[in-house]
Amino acid sequence: MELKILAKNTLMLASPKVLKFLIGIVRTKLIALFLGITGTGIVNQLQMTINEISAFTLTSLPEGMVKLIAQQNSINIDIEKTASIIKTYLMLLIPITIVITVLGYVFASEMTMYIFGDLKYKLYFQIGFIALPISIFSTTSYALLNAHKEIKSMALSEVAIIILNLIIFIPLIYFYRLTGGVVYVTLSFIVTFSVYAYFVRKNVFVKLNLSFTLIKKALYSSEYLKVLLGFISFGIIGGTYYIFTEITIRAIVVSELGIDKLGIYAPITAWSSLFVGFIFPALRTYLFPRLSEAKSDGEINAVLNDVFRLMTFVTLPFIIVGISIRDWIIPLFYSQEFMEASIYLPFHFAAILLTVWIYPFSQVFAPTGRLKIYLILGIIGETTSLGLVYFLVPKFGLYGYLAKFTIAPFFVLLTYSIYFTVAIKFKLKKENMNIIIYSTLSVLLLLLFRNLQIYLQILGAGLLFSIVFLLKKQELDFLLNKIRRK
Repeated sequence: MELKILAKNTLMLASPKVLKFLIGIVRTKLIALFLGITGTGIVNQLQMTINEISAFTLTSLPEGMVKLIAQQNSINIDIEKTASIIKTYLMLLIPITIVITVLGYVFASEMTMYIFGDLKYKLYFQIGFIALPISIFSTTSYALLNAHKEIKSMALSEVAIIILNLIIFIPLIYFYRLTGGVVYVTLSFIVTFSVYAYFVRKNVFVKLNLSFTLIKKALYSSEYLKVLLGFISFGIIGGTYYIFTEITIRAIVVSELGIDKLGIYAPITAWSSLFVGFIFPALRTYLFPRLSEAKSDGEINAVLNDVFRLMTFVTLPFIIVGISIRDWIIPLFYSQEFMEASIYLPFHFAAILLTVWIYPFSQVFAPTGRLKIYLILGIIGETTSLGLVYFLVPKFGLYGYLAKFTIAPFFVLLTYSIYFTVAIKFKLKKENMNIIIYSTLSVLLLLLFRNLQIYLQILGAGLLFSIVFLLKKQELDFLLNKIRRK
């Protein structure tokens, strides 16, 4: 029953992100055609920088607000308490956002050199950085929708954002090339903020008779502040270190290999990010409240087993197809300039399984009050990534950067598995162990045959067909019913 509910909710939330995935492929193709390798690397770096600094500035505050509102709403919907939570949240977020934004412009030259490796791109950094406060507050709007379980609004907002961003992207990239691509990064965040704000106003504020006047007049709460500070302290330490390692890792690649090498790797990170981008957020929206409700280790174990099973079944076809036809899809969606990416793609895609298996574990920490151990393990994981890149990139080029996505996740998964085996007596069910063994053998075979194109595609087709035999009868019936309804 849990698996069916999990699949239904995840499918509902992930459906609009499939559109995002497809449009994302079109967008990356156009970026590759009009901007080339260097331009692709610049746009990719700029988007990554805004997202990472935004995540750092938020410092897990949205999760804290979601938890407070969800807990309060589980008892009864009290508008005054909701307003108090939002006011306390904004009292923390607004000054932090102002400080980070000002610092970004004060140190614009240093940031430009660190991120792009050349001061001539300073204007691009300054244009893109306008999006930082906008990105922060759009995430806040999304958190309010999440806290009030406005699933339909979240799905509709995603679709609206995708369509509107595509409309502004095409003329900008066509007529203004790299400058248009940089301006698009900023405008895309403005569109995101506007759409989320519209749905929050319509489906949260109007429904609850909530207003900014009421929020302004609401009482400040030391109790809510204490909870939010717990999240913010975790976020500041973990977020600062994460931002440092991620930007440093990319700076090492730019310094040692040039920004064009990041452009070469862009198809791989773009496709893997698009995939996890429509699966992970959908799954998290369901898992956070579900794990918060769990009353025993056995219940957490049951949820984890269902998530492992669902995520493996969803991910494996993507990996098989991606590795099998990479020599077709890279020139199709990018250009021949990016064919070097086909060397690294099989290993990176194979390691997506590790990321997918890490994710359910990572979602247990916050809802069950394990933020401190999560912080420690997170720092260890990021340090491993940084160390691998620092030592391997100068010697092995992009293979050293690849190690961040392959070797580092293996150690993180091993660490999480050991911790939860001890902490909650975690144990995989036999049927789930079978699918994980099958998945591991499948990717190893794909890597073995990666340079034998015809045999690789035959193997890929066979592995895709074989997945059906691992489904339980009720799972197969559920899948067939969904297909028939389509």
